[in-house]
Amino acid sequence: MNSRYKAVAVVAAGALLTLGLSACSNNPGTTSGKTTITWSTLTSEKEAAQPVIAAFEKANPDLAVSVTTADVDNYQTTTRTQLSSGTAADVFFTWPGDGNPMAMKVVQKAGLIADLSSQPFASKIPAGLTSVTQIGGKTYIAPVTFSGIGAAYNTTAMKSNGFTEPTTWTELLKFCSAAKAKGLSAFALGAGTPWNTQLIPYALTPTLVYGPDPKFATEMADGATTFANSNWKTAFDKYEEMQKSGCFQEGDLGTTYEDALKLVSTGQAMASVQVNSSIALIKQGSPAGTEIDFAPLPANDDATSTRMAGAAGASYGVNAKSKNMAASIKFVDYLTSAEGAALYAKSAAGLPAIPSPDFTVDSSLTTFVKYQSDGKTDPFMDQLWPNSKVQQVHFQVLQQLLAGSLSSTDALKQMDAAYAEGAS
Repeated sequence: MNSRYKAVAVVAAGALLTLGLSACSNNPGTTSGKTTITWSTLTSEKEAAQPVIAAFEKANPDLAVSVTTADVDNYQTTTRTQLSSGTAADVFFTWPGDGNPMAMKVVQKAGLIADLSSQPFASKIPAGLTSVTQIGGKTYIAPVTFSGIGAAYNTTAMKSNGFTEPTTWTELLKFCSAAKAKGLSAFALGAGTPWNTQLIPYALTPTLVYGPDPKFATEMADGATTFANSNWKTAFDKYEEMQKSGCFQEGDLGTTYEDALKLVSTGQAMASVQVNSSIALIKQGSPAGTEIDFAPLPANDDATSTRMAGAAGASYGVNAKSKNMAASIKFVDYLTSAEGAALYAKSAAGLPAIPSPDFTVDSSLTTFVKYQSDGKTDPFMDQLWPNSKVQQVHFQVLQQLLAGSLSSTDALKQMDAAYAEGAS
């Protein structure tokens, strides 16, 4: 893990994806004499869950795993309620660090998550991720993947239409115009799904904010700067400019996350700014042989300064009230093992959080891996925000910004107000 992660307090979350969460229980269950471990996660992780479950159950014939998935908004509220009432799953998706109702620091403070410090994986977590997986030197979540946010380009559709990936802001706007002239969309935006609205600012701010000022997150925490008085405003303004320039499809405010991905899969849109785990879903709906490239979203006209967002991705905690504690911890240990993490990361088009020399990187991530290895990535923005309200306000103001009912300055002032409320 590069030193930048040590210097810039790994920040992440965000974000990332969809179906309704069915009620699950932490009561010990049995299936044909097997102990059943309940597992809740995000829809974006669904493709990764199935092969992991199959391999785990094969290696542990006395255990079974039952998984449920949900979009971010439903997951955060429903799972937190289930944890408080004692009906949550044994193992559940937990965001690293802080910043939302299901983030590690929030659920640990409430006593809802088990201490995993004694497990084998804990000592192997890269130094750059310890600040968002540990509290007081104790490990509370198991990071499974290292994830990024960028533009997932349908390379096959790009080539067939004579387009090349933009590397500067000027090229991006020209690309949007060229796609629109052909009756296509450059980028599919799923703004009808609230969490999806945050991804473009998260893709722009590494270049505009966190790269130029590696101490920005610390300065925010110290009260030395604000969102409104920083280049976050530039990012919001550029987001508006993309919309006004026709970069997105018609009806972007009402388009869901799933439908945005379908536009990319079918070649009606050339790309969508997403978390890399969405690549698996794009490929699933694409013709056989479709190639995807996960690349940075340019934010200025200096291509050498372009950066990407990258941080701890899919991470899991164990329910402190689980009646299947030993089995649940065994499952988490498998998720973080070289075999389990490789299976998960391969299916999710991701990278293992705990590096493995035997892991073969998905071809769609070649560009992202280069940015990671070159030290040109910055953490997701929200993991070290002081409370979950900041992210929720972020979702709300971006929808208003895109609807034309709120200025970028006023939007950021609302985020500053939420940030100033301090720890949740």
